[in-house]
Amino acid sequence: MPQNLHKIPSIFYNSETGTPIERCLVCDIYLLKEVDYIIEKALVNYPSAGSTDLIWEFAMCMNCMDTVMNDYSKASHQAMNEFFMDNMNMTRQYVLAGQDDFNPEEWLKECIITGKTQDQCSQYQLCLQCSGELAVFERTPFMISDEAMDKVTQLLSNATVDAMNKFRDTHFPPPEDLSPLLRDRDFVLI
Repeated sequence: MPQNLHKIPSIFYNSETGTPIERCLVCDIYLLKEVDYIIEKALVNYPSAGSTDLIWEFAMCMNCMDTVMNDYSKASHQAMNEFFMDNMNMTRQYVLAGQDDFNPEEWLKECIITGKTQDQCSQYQLCLQCSGELAVFERTPFMISDEAMDKVTQLLSNATVDAMNKFRDTHFPPPEDLSPLLRDRDFVLI
């Protein structure tokens, strides 16, 4: 096994079953056999209560991720790529990988863009690249803070924000009685 491939950390497991997420959200392909994919989770933080709630979670194969990203405008793609290239603290990721430190808590403890810790965020997202049953510890796993997500959202075209929100509405519709309350934030697919 290559040194950067390790067991998928339990923080990225299905929150309902406590087991690895098995299927792509979009195409339903089985992910745990030789398929490259991304797992994303969004969480809301309640520091005064000392608790965190899951907003959504999913796994998506790279083919579907490419298809979803094709709905984004070229200008948004470029703006996002430049933002991440200019602002991601990849040095930290490479140092952790070089030290053979595959403790997910260490990789996820602060935003890869702002350096904010999870307890300093009102919301944050977690991202992990996987290959079959294994996590790829290189550029991921990482945490991105609410502040960084807001900065990304400001760079996007209206068409791209609409595409992201359409994805959210298709795959994560809120209960009808809560719908007006949960639409204040744009959905960001990292």
